[in-house]
Amino acid sequence: MTLPLDCLFLPTGTVLFSEGDPGDHAYLIQSGAIDILVEREGQEIVLARRGTGEIIGEMALLDHGTRSATARVSAPTEVIAITKRQLDQRISETDPVLRMCLGVVIERYRETLKMVRPDAVAPPPTTVRSLPGPAFDAAVAVLALEREIERGLLRAEFELFLQPIVALRDRRLAGFEALIRWNHPVRGLLAPAAFIPVAESSGLVVQITDRMLREAVSAVRVLLAARGAGEGCADEPLFVSVNVSGHDLVQPGFADGVMQILAEAALPPHHLKLEVTESMLMKDPARAGSILDTCRRHGMGIAVDDFGTGYSSLSHLSTLPITTLKIDRCFVQAMLGDPTSRKIVNTIRLLARELAIPIVAEGIEREAEAAALDAIGCEYGQGYLFGRPMPVTEAIVFLRAMPVPRIQALRAYA
Repeated sequence: MTLPLDCLFLPTGTVLFSEGDPGDHAYLIQSGAIDILVEREGQEIVLARRGTGEIIGEMALLDHGTRSATARVSAPTEVIAITKRQLDQRISETDPVLRMCLGVVIERYRETLKMVRPDAVAPPPTTVRSLPGPAFDAAVAVLALEREIERGLLRAEFELFLQPIVALRDRRLAGFEALIRWNHPVRGLLAPAAFIPVAESSGLVVQITDRMLREAVSAVRVLLAARGAGEGCADEPLFVSVNVSGHDLVQPGFADGVMQILAEAALPPHHLKLEVTESMLMKDPARAGSILDTCRRHGMGIAVDDFGTGYSSLSHLSTLPITTLKIDRCFVQAMLGDPTSRKIVNTIRLLARELAIPIVAEGIEREAEAAALDAIGCEYGQGYLFGRPMPVTEAIVFLRAMPVPRIQALRAYA
C-alpha cells in the first residue's frame, strides 16, 4: 500500500501495512490507536495496541526486511510517515557496536514472532498508552521541518545571497561569501540557523550544498560579465566562497562533482573557494583531507571558517591544503574591549604569516575594528561594515560601485 509522505488521517479499520509487505515507511502516531496483529492457523492474533507518541513499522526499515506483522487502525488516527532515508541517515552515524546490537535484537524479535500461537497471546489492554512530552514534540517538529526542506528543494525556495569580502588596506573588493536563505512560503525569509541543523542531521544538506555550488558558480559568471569584458578576464581573482559540510566531504565523487559544475559553467576553478569548519572536518578527517587535497590540486581555494573555535586547529594547518583562515567573529567583535581576544587575533595573524596563509576577519561592524585588524596585518575583512548579505542582483550593483581590486595584491588569496 503506497501512502503519501505527510501527516495521514486514518479512519478506523484502515490497514496501514500488512504482514509480508516490503517496508517503505515507519510511522509516528500523533493521536489515535493502531493494533499490531499477525495471522496464525487461520486466526488473527492482536499482539499489541500502539498509541500517541509511539513509532510503528520501523523494523522493516532498519533491517531492510519485510513487515513482520499487520498494522490496522482501531480508532481514528493521525500519523506522520518516516522515510527509509530519514532512518538510514541516523542509523549510519551511530556507533557500529550499537548498530550490531540493534540488528541482533530485530533478528531475535522476528524469530519470536514466528513461534506465536493463538492460545499464547493475551489480548491487548483496552486503554492506549499515551506518551506526549518534550521529546515527542521535538521529534514531530524535526520530522515536519525535514519534509518542508525537501519540498523547498523541489520548489526552488532556497536562494543564494552574497556577502562582500574586501581588502582591509584599501577597501577594494576581493570576492563574496555565498550564503543561503530560505524563502519559506509561510515563515518568510529564513536564515541558515533556522534550518541548517536539521538539514545536517537528516543529510539533506548534501542537496542544499549542490544547489548552492551551482548557483554560486553561475553567480560568478554573472558578476564577471557585469564587471566588463576588459576586467573580467580568465585570471581575474574575483571569487565566491561556498560553505561545505562534513556530509559533503564524505560523499563519493564530491570533488569530481564540483569540477563538473565548474566545467559546465566554463568557470576556472580559482574563482571558487570551499569553506569548511574545524568541527565538520572531524566527521572523517582522513577522507575529508583527501577530498580537499583533490579540490586544491584542481585549483580551488580552501578556507577554514571560524578558525580558533575548534580543538584541532594546529593539526589542520599541518595536514590540510588550506589557502585561507577566517577568524571567528567572536574574537573580532571582542578585541577592542578585551585584551585577551586581541592577543588571540594577533597570534593567529602571526601564525598565518609564518605559513603564508592570508586571513579574513569575520563579523566586522565598526570602523575601529577594521582599523585595528588592518594595523596588525589582517589582509581581508567581512561584515556589515562593508555590506550585508544580498541577492545576486544587488551584488552586481555593489560590484560596479566598488574599485577594481589589484590583481597582484590578491593572487596569494586565490
